[in-house]
Amino acid sequence: MKKNFILLLLIAVFCTSLYAQVVLVPLENDVYDFLERMQVKGMTRRYFDGIKPISRTDIREYLVRIDDYDEYVNLSLSDIEQLARYLEEFSYESKYTPSMEELSMEFIENFVNVLLDEESDTTDFDENKWKPLKFPYTFYSGDSFISFEPKFQAEYNYNSSDTTTFAENYQRLTGGGYIFGYLGDNVGFSFYGVNNAVRGNIFDVKKIDCPEQGIGVEHKRDGSYYYEEVDAAVSFSTKYADITIGRFSNFWGCGQTGSVSLSNKAPSYPQIMVRAKFNNWLRFVYFHGWLESNVLDDSTSYWSNYGGDLVYAREFYKKKYLAAHRLEIAPSDRFSFGLSELLYYGERDAEFVYFIPIMLFWSAQRYTNDQDNEMIGLDYEWIPWYGIKTYGSLLIDEIALSKMFNKNESHNYVAYQLGAYFVEPFMTGLDFRIEYTHLNPWVYTHKFPVNYATSDDYWMGYWTGQNADNLYFGLDYQLNSKLKFSAEYSLYRKGAQDSIKYQYQIPPVEKFLYGHQYTKNTFSFKCAYEILPELETELGFRYSDCNVNEDNIALAEQGEYVNPVYYKSDFTQTTITILLSYRFD
Repeated sequence: MKKNFILLLLIAVFCTSLYAQVVLVPLENDVYDFLERMQVKGMTRRYFDGIKPISRTDIREYLVRIDDYDEYVNLSLSDIEQLARYLEEFSYESKYTPSMEELSMEFIENFVNVLLDEESDTTDFDENKWKPLKFPYTFYSGDSFISFEPKFQAEYNYNSSDTTTFAENYQRLTGGGYIFGYLGDNVGFSFYGVNNAVRGNIFDVKKIDCPEQGIGVEHKRDGSYYYEEVDAAVSFSTKYADITIGRFSNFWGCGQTGSVSLSNKAPSYPQIMVRAKFNNWLRFVYFHGWLESNVLDDSTSYWSNYGGDLVYAREFYKKKYLAAHRLEIAPSDRFSFGLSELLYYGERDAEFVYFIPIMLFWSAQRYTNDQDNEMIGLDYEWIPWYGIKTYGSLLIDEIALSKMFNKNESHNYVAYQLGAYFVEPFMTGLDFRIEYTHLNPWVYTHKFPVNYATSDDYWMGYWTGQNADNLYFGLDYQLNSKLKFSAEYSLYRKGAQDSIKYQYQIPPVEKFLYGHQYTKNTFSFKCAYEILPELETELGFRYSDCNVNEDNIALAEQGEYVNPVYYKSDFTQTTITILLSYRFD
């Protein structure tokens, strides 16, 4: 009787005092792919994946739901093994689950045994003590916890092409580590840092014309390129909201090839974020970010001359910011939608009015004399029946509802994305996806260049930028928990960007894909195999066929269009990739 009373007391204390600490899971973690598959199967219940990154405690909650689901036994052996691996990876977060459904009875009973002077089972704690040859390293100190794991990747690319620019080979070495942990019951932290060294002929070293995340500053030395990728964050948790200060990326929406509203194409950036859960069907997030304008500020830049040829340039760049908030609503397990508002501004100190999380930015920018670039995003996810998910996104940069169907008066600076994801429609382990993304001319641009939706010269939205579209097909086949095959095909068309004087002209003079510059067809195939836990090898094949419009390229080089010419002639490229990675997701 005494033990049961103390047990009930502890449950009450835990349910009212423990808050879900926040350590954000990096966007590259493959747990996101696993959870989306389980969502389409109907095993996660309400799943809020329109706001990423997601915290480790929320990931743990979704995994527990899958584990407790009635149809869990019908999962394939591969899915069951992956679930077990993820439950182990996110096992520490079980102590922060706030509801009775997720509380570990074993965890609570251990505390009861301590209070009753009974012997407690410390097997799990002993197993997590430091072992020099076992990763990740985990350390405990009272209510605090820290985990460290190294990361290493070696990549070799063999290129064959009918044009020397895209031929020859290159190698990439990546090394670094990931640290995360908790300090008490209210503070979480994480740090991710890797260095990259690229040697050989790589045409797109900056990753401009591809979906991969771009890089910031790179250094060239002895024929090699060097660059780093660093994210860091500290979070403070309360009962009602979490505050995160750090440098990391955001992804809003559900696109596979990128998001038209807010993607992780640009390098990560410093920000202050507030996240709130109002109940089990409503989420809210706000952040204010500091971006890289790469627009030189002539008023503050200067030269230092020490005589002769000893001259140093002191360069300062114009300030640039992004304020954004998003409301995500899930009326049911099968349907959710998001409302986003984003505002880019700069050339001055940060505006206090944009630090008010629930302020409507379209109203706030009027207060600041209507000098900024505001956008509205809408997106949805719908599972009409389990096994199929449809989704779509719409970004409104500028639109006049009263004139939107009048071709002579309406600009309609919009971008949209539509997709469908099919999970095991024909056989176990086989999934496929189709997605189409369309961006009208002048999306993301503005009459003031500092207000472009860019950071470090990368688009903050979809990676292609304005006046482009991309049709994508993807297929994944998980043979077992260690062996996976995937194939992708994309048809990508890119138009020109004209002088800003045409952006606001009435009637509009430019139509979709005006100044068409090139069309690129890409097919890729990949086979990944896990040799040992966390040690994976990958063999990839990619074929690209790019056709340029020589007339428009010539016009661009003569100054007719303002965007740079990326490809000057037709080419084909065949790439074979061999990759070995340790603890990379």
